[in-house]
Amino acid sequence: MFYFFSKTITYLLTPAGWLITILLLAFFTKKAHSRRRLIGVAISIFWVFGNSFLMNELALWWEYPIQPTLAASSDSTSRIAVVLTGSLINTLKEVPASIPTKYGTSRFLLGRETDRVGQALFLYKTGAVQKILISGGNGDLPIQVKQASDEGEMTAQFLVVAGVNPTDIVLEHRSKNTHENALFTAQLLRKRFRTNQCVLITSAWHMRRAVGCFQKEGVQVTPFASSFISRQRSFLPGEWLLPHESAFFDSYYLVRELVGYLTYKIAGYI
Repeated sequence: MFYFFSKTITYLLTPAGWLITILLLAFFTKKAHSRRRLIGVAISIFWVFGNSFLMNELALWWEYPIQPTLAASSDSTSRIAVVLTGSLINTLKEVPASIPTKYGTSRFLLGRETDRVGQALFLYKTGAVQKILISGGNGDLPIQVKQASDEGEMTAQFLVVAGVNPTDIVLEHRSKNTHENALFTAQLLRKRFRTNQCVLITSAWHMRRAVGCFQKEGVQVTPFASSFISRQRSFLPGEWLLPHESAFFDSYYLVRELVGYLTYKIAGYI
C-alpha cells in the first residue's frame, strides 16, 4: 500500500499535480470570476516553479553537496559502491536484436540519471571501490508502463562492456523504493561481504533520503552524489523573468523528493 501511495498519490503533491488540478477546476467551474482566479493561480504556479533562478536556489539548498573523489582503498577489505537504479538505462525502448557479442548485447540506451553509474565506474577505475552493487527491481503497478528490459541487468552489462570484471558486480533485484533499497542492500552487505559500510551513489536531489534510509538500517555510508540539478548561480534577467519548461521539470523532482523525505520521516523509514 505504501509503495502504491508513494508512486501515485504523491503526484498530486507536486507542482505538476497542483497545476493539472487547478486547471481542471477552472475548466469545470461555471463562474467566470472563479475561472479567472484559478487560471491566475495556475499561471503563478508555472511562473514560480518554472523560474530558473528560484528552482536553482531550491536545488542548491536541498541537494547533497558535491564531494571530492575518494582515495584508492588500501585496506584488506573491499570497498563497495552501492548504485541505486532509476533511469540509469532507457528500459522502455526495446532495442532490436543485432550481431551477438561476448557481452550479450551490442547497444545501450542510457537514461536521464546515467551519471550515477558513471560515477560508480569512475570510482572503480580509480581503485576507490572494488565492488559495485546495483540495487533496484522493476515496478509492478498496473498504471506503470512495462519495462522492455531489466534495468539492473542492463546496467551490469554496460559496466562489463566498460571494463568492470563481472565478478565485481552484484545485483539486488527485490527493492522497489528507497526504503527497500536500504533494507535489502543492508542484508546483502552483511551476508555476502561481512560489512555494514558502503559508498552510496545516487542523484544529489535524492541523496538525503537515501542516506537516512541506509543509516536507519545500520549501514555506514560514504555519500557520493551525482546527477546534480543545481548549477552555478546566474543573475541574468532571463533567469528571473521568463518561466522555462526545464526548470518546471526540475521542480517536479525537487518538490516530490521533499514530500518523499517528509513521508519517509513520518513512516519511520529515516
